[in-house]
Amino acid sequence: MTLKPLLTALSSALLGISLYTSPVIAHAEHHHDTDSHIVVNNAQVRVFLPASKSSVGYFNLVNQGDNAVTLTKASIENLGRVEVHEHQHVNGMMKMNKVDSLKIKAHSQIDFKPGGYHLMVFEPKEPLKVGQELKLTLYFSDGNRVFTQAKVVSLESQAEQAEQSKQHHMHH
Repeated sequence: MTLKPLLTALSSALLGISLYTSPVIAHAEHHHDTDSHIVVNNAQVRVFLPASKSSVGYFNLVNQGDNAVTLTKASIENLGRVEVHEHQHVNGMMKMNKVDSLKIKAHSQIDFKPGGYHLMVFEPKEPLKVGQELKLTLYFSDGNRVFTQAKVVSLESQAEQAEQSKQHHMHH
């Protein structure tokens, strides 16, 4: 087996494993637009794995307002393309679908996490570095935008956070 297929297989396996881990991030910053009552917590982007053409982004999106809002787009500095995706179980298989708009009900929260909604990120203009912070912009159908910083994290740190989260839940 040549190196490239091996790296591709390894990347696919690690991505598959990461889809079933749930990150809990100690880095908690709250950023929101006071007019729209939208709060974004714990935004993160995972570094690109070797030979991978995409990576993922996670965060919590809270609508503290009295009206539903609709997320229509996301962008992250230094990344050429960002798409909102959702995992769904279809006929016993996990499928990933691109989402063009996502309604967030009044006084509710949507967690962008492995196995559910998440950002797929593509085309880095330069390699991402663990610890780096990138500007994340969320666009809504009413014209509002919400800005925050997304921390670049490693796959290993996400796995550690998932393990800590499982232990935390087992003791409570």
